[in-house]
Amino acid sequence: MGMELKECYLHGVFRGEKCPECGLPSKLVMSEEEVNRLSKILAGMLRHFPERYGIKLSDHGWIKISTILPVIRVQSGHFKWLTQKHIEAMVQTDSKERYQINENHEIRARYGHTIPVNVDDLDSSNIPDRLYYQTTAEEYEFIRETGINPSDKTWIHLSLTYRQAFISGLFHVSDPLIIEVDSKGVIGSGLPIYMATEDIFLLSRVPAEYIREAPKEDVEPTEQEKEEIERVKIKRERSRDESAQ
Repeated sequence: MGMELKECYLHGVFRGEKCPECGLPSKLVMSEEEVNRLSKILAGMLRHFPERYGIKLSDHGWIKISTILPVIRVQSGHFKWLTQKHIEAMVQTDSKERYQINENHEIRARYGHTIPVNVDDLDSSNIPDRLYYQTTAEEYEFIRETGINPSDKTWIHLSLTYRQAFISGLFHVSDPLIIEVDSKGVIGSGLPIYMATEDIFLLSRVPAEYIREAPKEDVEPTEQEKEEIERVKIKRERSRDESAQ
């Protein structure tokens, strides 16, 4: 997730130790700690609780970068030096494409909202005929009757591939069960599906008649995926322990 944010004089900004294009020494833009800290702030502002920062998002989740910059500088003693270029570099190098910046220098979260946000301006054409959703064997028994409905997020998130859904599920359970969604049927029923990124799709609900258990595939996480999954689990357990005290 984090990694240092650097700028190569020839090829621009990137995450990591060396420029992936030329391997030349590069200028440090933000440390890994700063990247992670700013990422949390942006998530709070654009996905979960903008009111805590005294800001108001548009119906589609947009807000001017120039509006949030002074708020971040004032509320966090770590970012007195923050500029629009730092925000743009964060968004440009985020492998998970969490955020989007438009031609009006506005920023929004592409997905992951727990607040009401209208996403009907996202692309809803050329949606794959099948998409995937991670759950558990216990939950699947319930979903088979009720369909898939939003729980902790405003929109349901579907994955482009079985593997992507399985890896996403590993962040929560050790053996996720993967559901295959007949997205063509869902769209035909009058429920649009929106493309948040190339491999994340959003919709309001999935009726039960358009789901089935996906044929099982063997998925082996990469070492980087294993490390990130373990890091997230440790962080979650630590948060639970702190809440219980």
